[in-house]
Amino acid sequence: MVKKIGTIRAVARDTGLSTATVSRVMNGNPKVNPEMRTRVLEAAKRLNYVPNPAARALSTAKSKTIAAIIPSIEHSVYAKYITAVEHTLSGLGYTLVLAISNADLEQELNAAEQLIAMGAEAFILTGADHNTDLMDLLNLRAKPVVFTSVFDAACGVPTVGYDNRQIAFDAVTFLQDHGHERIAVVHGPHLESDRTVSRCKGVLDAYLGKIQPRFVDVTLSVEGGRDAARDILKASQRPTAILCLSDVLALGVMFHLQSVGMTIPDDMSVMGFDNLDWAKESHPSLTTIDLPATKMGQVAAESVVARLEKGSTINSVALPAQIIPRKSVMKTT
Repeated sequence: MVKKIGTIRAVARDTGLSTATVSRVMNGNPKVNPEMRTRVLEAAKRLNYVPNPAARALSTAKSKTIAAIIPSIEHSVYAKYITAVEHTLSGLGYTLVLAISNADLEQELNAAEQLIAMGAEAFILTGADHNTDLMDLLNLRAKPVVFTSVFDAACGVPTVGYDNRQIAFDAVTFLQDHGHERIAVVHGPHLESDRTVSRCKGVLDAYLGKIQPRFVDVTLSVEGGRDAARDILKASQRPTAILCLSDVLALGVMFHLQSVGMTIPDDMSVMGFDNLDWAKESHPSLTTIDLPATKMGQVAAESVVARLEKGSTINSVALPAQIIPRKSVMKTT
């Protein structure tokens, strides 16, 4: 039989204390008399009374809730990151509320308005490109905010993540060092991600003064990768390597190349970006870039909680990414 949930008034009646005193005990006020604290806690346990978080938020203006808004939950790179955020917040006594923007700035703004109404005390946002109205709203409501998946020390908002331009530059340099000059670059829609824009800039910087690489813009999906590979193979002069700015796209590229009888990397080298869990298990194993998604989620969560609890400044943090050489890329010379 489920025990009936008690109320603050029931605890007050049982102890002979006021509801205000009971509330102070349950909120951890250190000034409460130890004897009263013991009486209240024993009565609360006996009467099955647990404070309502929403009611506590109204009375203390603290909901112990942090909001995160991400573009998608479909790809495991976001799942790994959000798992780290939730685990870290939980360990610090906070709750995560999550919203999906579908890479739409207007949807992100609407989601933020709803999360503020729910009592969100701080926001963790993906990327540095956001609606001006959203940033004005967060500033007006004095909500601490941190941007993730990017690092930009000059940004007006703290960033926790990595330098997407530099990582892409390093990826192209890696392929060039393996003898690949003709490289096709497959990426998701430019308009949906400032991270993609930065990565494409890094590619171009690595090709400065040389013949420009071919860029293929597709939907960020396995099928998008298939479409890109299909298009690339139609060229009169094929590349020797395909750099995919997401492992999801690389998987689709590999599927299509193998479906038409090509061998990776003998006929075509393929490189990804994310180091998703399956990358080391693919055939051949995927050369890719390991992004510090777990560490990023942990640092972002700790930063906003420290801001709320101690008034600490949220500092921008650059996290290292690492090229993981596997079997999908070969030297041509």
